[in-house]
Amino acid sequence: MSARGTERALERLAAPLAVLARDRVGGKVYGVYPNGDRRRRPVAKLSEADVRALSADGAIIAAGDDVFVLSEAGKARVRRDTAVASEAFVAQHRAVTERNVVDDDGRVRRVRGFDPAPVLKRISALRDARGAPWLDSVELHAAGRLRADWDAAQAGLVRGSDWNAPPRSGLARGPGNAQEAALARRCDAGRHINAALDALAPQLRRVVERVVLHEEGLETIERAEHWPARSGKIALKLGLAQLARRF
Repeated sequence: MSARGTERALERLAAPLAVLARDRVGGKVYGVYPNGDRRRRPVAKLSEADVRALSADGAIIAAGDDVFVLSEAGKARVRRDTAVASEAFVAQHRAVTERNVVDDDGRVRRVRGFDPAPVLKRISALRDARGAPWLDSVELHAAGRLRADWDAAQAGLVRGSDWNAPPRSGLARGPGNAQEAALARRCDAGRHINAALDALAPQLRRVVERVVLHEEGLETIERAEHWPARSGKIALKLGLAQLARRF
């Protein structure tokens, strides 16, 4: 199948609950089924060779016999391939959308950038066996600080930066100063992230980095690390507890 046909199939697979499964009629053909309903006609098809290649690339992961779903890496690939060229790099980390921001003078304008990280809401919803919150406020605060630094370290569009904006200081020489200041903030944020993550044990660092920064699911990480079920929650809590000491 053509590269465009493969990317189109991945886009269809990015829909909630969609699965890629072997076509019962086609034999060596796989189909993408919305909502996992294999009774209906597939919305896209892939050859067996295409499926093997996507699995080897990590874009899809097995979810049963001859059934696959899109992996976190696959979701990032779809976001990158469907974004406009100037936003492809940042879009692979999180979806870029339009939103309103309020300038210092109270004017509202539209910018393109990231929505607030949904990962913080997701990890705050984790519960222990008794239904109590799994992460305490200190650990959640550490995750929020790390995520804020990560967003600041991304490309200028993350904050809706406008390089043509007039300088804010009377000592500024022009728009270049706004760009230099933004670059300095980005570099500072990157240093904060590296210093914080370098202080963690390697396995804890991988969990915190993949969950908080790359928004991967704990089950995906457990499979990748060959860990038993629910051990990812423990590693995440330990990592954020260590991270909190730096904040």
